[in-house]
Amino acid sequence: MEKKWLEIGVSTGLVAIMIILLLLVQVVAPEGMARPGFALVFLLFMIAMGIAGIKLLDIPQR
Repeated sequence: MEKKWLEIGVSTGLVAIMIILLLLVQVVAPEGMARPGFALVFLLFMIAMGIAGIKLLDIPQR
């Protein structure tokens, strides 16, 4: 049960960080750099979720 809550917490946290980064890109990035900024945020999000998933697999389940 603990691992399930950890997975939910990690996923929720990463999604929240992604949303914040997307908003920052929209507000801060110059007009021509917004699209590459969005792509970079999504790429970083996919990598972070993959790393988090691998780390969560290593945690023994009770």
